[in-house]
Amino acid sequence: MNLTFVIMGTLTILTAFGVFESILKVCGLNRFFTCIFFLIGTVFSLLGTVNIFGYEISFNLFNYFIVFVLLMTKIKNIKSFVSAIICCMVIIVAFTCYNALNLTEFEYDFIQPYVYMSLVIGIIFSLFSNNIGSVFCGAFVGGIIYELISSKMFGASVETSLALGGQMMTQCILVLCVTFAILFALKIFVSNLKLKKKSKTIN
Repeated sequence: MNLTFVIMGTLTILTAFGVFESILKVCGLNRFFTCIFFLIGTVFSLLGTVNIFGYEISFNLFNYFIVFVLLMTKIKNIKSFVSAIICCMVIIVAFTCYNALNLTEFEYDFIQPYVYMSLVIGIIFSLFSNNIGSVFCGAFVGGIIYELISSKMFGASVETSLALGGQMMTQCILVLCVTFAILFALKIFVSNLKLKKKSKTIN
């Protein structure tokens, strides 16, 4: 059992019972497809990886890729596209800085320090982005680019097959997107509440 399994399994159940329906509506996500994504991710998190062309590729990477293709349709304007590029660069920089630090004394079997890093990134993204598609797609591309760069840099010194869609990448994207969605929905709720108060004051 890993953190991805726990988070996706929990979100599958909660989404199926409509707990996050208001958040999904604000983010423009379909409840059924979101539930399917979490359900497939829960199963895939238990399957591990498959070796393709010398790369150990996570099964969840295929799940993420399908969502990436679908959410790309939500990036329809320049602002959303720029937001996705910024998200991509933030992820590359964050992963690079994280792996440049020695955090072995803070590492645990279940929750790694990068989970907290992804929470912070999700909070930051919620401040400047208003499109879950931009956040997910930017984070996904950034994670892939980082892993490809890492494989080129350390490929000569690593004897085992290099992984794409590793736990750090998949868990970070999952945690930061969930964080973003919750905070973005909260931000919209507060904004609507302020507008209602203003309209009542005017009337």
